[in-house]
Amino acid sequence: MTISPATKLTAIMGNPVTHSLSPLLHNAIYQKEGVDAVMLAFGNPDISVLVAAVRALPIHLAAVTMPHKQTIMPLLDEIDATARDIGAVNTVVNRDGKLTGFNTDVKGIAAALSGVDLSAGGGSSSGGKGANVLLVGAGGAALTVAYHLHREGAHIFCHNRDRAQAEVLCKAFDGTFIETEDFAKQPFDVIVNATPIGMSPNVDAMPVPEEIIQKETAVFDLVYSPLETKLLRTADARGARAISGLVMFLAQGLEQERLWLGRDIAGDYTELLENKLRGL
Repeated sequence: MTISPATKLTAIMGNPVTHSLSPLLHNAIYQKEGVDAVMLAFGNPDISVLVAAVRALPIHLAAVTMPHKQTIMPLLDEIDATARDIGAVNTVVNRDGKLTGFNTDVKGIAAALSGVDLSAGGGSSSGGKGANVLLVGAGGAALTVAYHLHREGAHIFCHNRDRAQAEVLCKAFDGTFIETEDFAKQPFDVIVNATPIGMSPNVDAMPVPEEIIQKETAVFDLVYSPLETKLLRTADARGARAISGLVMFLAQGLEQERLWLGRDIAGDYTELLENKLRGL
């Protein structure tokens, strides 16, 4: 990769960001598309420092990851309507100094759950009118999942270590808070992990007990490092449908570049990402 004074800077911003595959994906896109740009990783616990860097350098496109998807919002000049409704931003486009926040995670979540019927559920307590979904987590990523689930007619059962945070999510998206001891009392059509549980290096951790994973359950783990989390391996072993977070990651990343470059991005980068995660 050749960097010149004309090379545009893009970034992945969060804390930590060492695990992120964003630079690998976006730099591969720039090479394939002939875009003179480079993505670097900017890690800082203070989101105001990162936003100041976006304005000063300038950074033309910023991918935003945990824990900044919500705290970045008051620092932006404009927020897209969907991102505002979700309450989280994962993408910032800098056009002539004006910072606009978007949420492309919702595109990624829709892609990952495209084959799952969320409008009808087998054991739904609401009369079978919507899939029962256990959502673990209540942060920025979980808000986006909840937005999509609610839009598709699913009923959300949310568990989070911070109950107050979960209650905010439930109020916004007509969900129900659930304690871990009640997991086994409620059949779930879909289980979604929207926390870092199971991420490297804590690869032996699971956000839910394996007993609640049934053969008919779809299990979606937003964690993509490692490529096959313990949750997904367990789901597969129990005959459930395992959905990798890599599907979401790739779809949301392509949407980020579409927003910045103004054109659809063709090509499949799945093998590149999988090989990286497998250490090849």
